[in-house]
Amino acid sequence: MRFHPLFLVVALLFLTGCPQEQTKDKVFLSLEYREKGRLPVAPHVIDAKAKPTQDMVVDSDGTELRFMVLDKRTLVVQQLIVPVGGEVAAPWGGVIAPTAFVSDLVIRDGRAYHGPEGHVNPVVWVVLEDEAREKIHEGWMFVRDTAQTAWDNPRYDLTFLGMDDSWVARQ
Repeated sequence: MRFHPLFLVVALLFLTGCPQEQTKDKVFLSLEYREKGRLPVAPHVIDAKAKPTQDMVVDSDGTELRFMVLDKRTLVVQQLIVPVGGEVAAPWGGVIAPTAFVSDLVIRDGRAYHGPEGHVNPVVWVVLEDEAREKIHEGWMFVRDTAQTAWDNPRYDLTFLGMDDSWVARQ
């Protein structure tokens, strides 16, 4: 049995269906519709922070870490060296305060663990505060995967660069 080619085209369109009108999803609304001009934080970041253990805090105390801050308005880049357990003034008027550094972090079942030795997945648990010393962000910042950082600011970008190389040279 042979079918006319036009019949095959019509049958194919019928079977695949007509494209439906797409509705706007709240996730894809432009920034002017979002609260306070901030992007929403991914649910896995909110729900499972996997805070550092006390051993991670004690073991890394005093380790000097490097951060880079980009002012998106003026395009000025600042590099900051901050010891774990200390704090440094941030360009937005607040502070950057790292509280734990782990050279290899593994997160399993919502808990943070030391991974194998080496610098495979270096991370820092950092607290960011505004000029009134109110906490505006607390969480892990990754050297290798900066997109996992949940802090979003309309003017500043903060990047964790890892351990200060001059600190390693002094050992």
